[in-house]
Amino acid sequence: KSPAQILGRWCVQHGFVYMPKSVKLERMVENGEVFDFELSKEEMEELDGLTSPETLKAFEGLYRKCVNRDTTKDGTLEGVKMDITID
Repeated sequence: KSPAQILGRWCVQHGFVYMPKSVKLERMVENGEVFDFELSKEEMEELDGLTSPETLKAFEGLYRKCVNRDTTKDGTLEGVKMDITID
């Protein structure tokens, strides 16, 4: 499995919404193939261990940039959900 598929599966197993993205159709299809395997408890724990306050801050910056680019028409973030929570 590709890194994108593994991280996609990690999202699915955590109950996160996973939306495969790519500029290439074949890669988008490949990235969406996350339901034919499961990560073990150990694999999930290893990936969970990569989540730190620093990585979340880096993710938040990329998230805000992508949300603004992909969802707003006027270049503002008004009305766009920007809070990132980990429950």
